[in-house]
Amino acid sequence: MEHRLEDFHGRVSHVLEVDSHPVQIRSVPAYPRRRLRRVAAPELRLSPGEALRFRGCLGRELGERNSILGQVMQPSIRLAYETRVAAALQDCAPETAADQALLKRIRQVKARSLQVAGYDLLFASEEVESFLGVAARPASMDELRQGLTGTQALSDLAALVRHGGEGEVLTPAELVAALRRLRESRQAAGLIRTARLFEAQLAAIAATIHQRLDARALCLQPRPTPKARVAETVFYKFYVQQIQPDLGVVQRALAALEHALDQALAATTTEPTGALVAYVDAVHSVHHQLLEASRAHARAWQRLLGQCGRMPDRSDSESGT
Repeated sequence: MEHRLEDFHGRVSHVLEVDSHPVQIRSVPAYPRRRLRRVAAPELRLSPGEALRFRGCLGRELGERNSILGQVMQPSIRLAYETRVAAALQDCAPETAADQALLKRIRQVKARSLQVAGYDLLFASEEVESFLGVAARPASMDELRQGLTGTQALSDLAALVRHGGEGEVLTPAELVAALRRLRESRQAAGLIRTARLFEAQLAAIAATIHQRLDARALCLQPRPTPKARVAETVFYKFYVQQIQPDLGVVQRALAALEHALDQALAATTTEPTGALVAYVDAVHSVHHQLLEASRAHARAWQRLLGQCGRMPDRSDSESGT
């Protein structure tokens, strides 16, 4: 795709007799370091006597958490565990006022723990880091046409986390399945790199067109000259027929990624860190900046062809924006 964009840019510059405008490619938003994404989980400390009073409804869960393996739970195991604790707490029915007060405190702490566990799974697990981490190369159009499986997997994972927070008991297996698809997916950053290439080339081509028209008109009357007809052919043959359909694919893939990230943020009541919010905002900005570059490119061609009495249809010049 990069070669096709460069070829289109070169053809426009050649027909307009303007040196190719420099291409400025913006950087890809970096997924923040784990320490900048993590939030503190509340601790529930019970004395042996307090734990003993709730052994009837929480005995298994308390024993599992206090085991050696329970101290180093993977995010998926931890979330599944917290959903089981939340369900078990519904069966606790203390009789004394003291035990009722203790149960209230336990429920408050574990409700918070459940939300933090879901947040950690969505934003601190290795699989999510792999999917959202910086890719070495742009995604190919074939990859994007097939769809990034990680985008749907992130949406599915967010739905599971939301269901767990609403009282559904989750199993590690269903969480691991979504995480596996995230790990096996092409990286989201590859999509963003591709979007940056489109943005940069479209902006540069628009600048090339305006540079020519500001220096001297392509048509002195609203009637196409031979050079204007060549420019129009370049526009329809190389942009409308080849590049514009791919631009639509990239924009739809970005919209899907944005939606998945928004779903993940909304899946728990945990307040995300500032670094994580800034990252999601930056991904939204990538799409917005691509749309702006696409619209600026369309306006440049409308100016050029309109000057020659060949104003393109908005459906041709702005579809996909």
